[in-house]
Amino acid sequence: MTGSGEELKNGAIEIGKAVGVAVAFCLAAVLVFAFVIKVAALPSSVILPVNQVIKAAAIFTGCIVGLKDSKGWLKGGVAGVLSVIFAYVIFSLIAGSFAWDWTVLLELLFGLAAGVISGIVAVNLHK
Repeated sequence: MTGSGEELKNGAIEIGKAVGVAVAFCLAAVLVFAFVIKVAALPSSVILPVNQVIKAAAIFTGCIVGLKDSKGWLKGGVAGVLSVIFAYVIFSLIAGSFAWDWTVLLELLFGLAAGVISGIVAVNLHK
């Protein structure tokens, strides 16, 4: 394998780790949050902002754990978008419905932005 082929393989492995950690974190955090909502009788208006914080924290955690080498912005952006896609599919399967509208695009852009920022931070922390 050439140097660039090995680099591509390693980058894909890093992204895969980041996505796996992010999706697992997101699932666990949403489960805990659902329990808190049930127990504390929180108003439904808190759900959207807290879900966004959970997604951002999940992507950040995934990038910190998974990304090690250079090009953090690129790997983080890809990991952020893939994390949003996988989480969306999983939660849609759980809910039993898929809703394709403009909010999905906004979620993808949010995941991209969170991933780019998190990826930059992650690779610089590992230097």
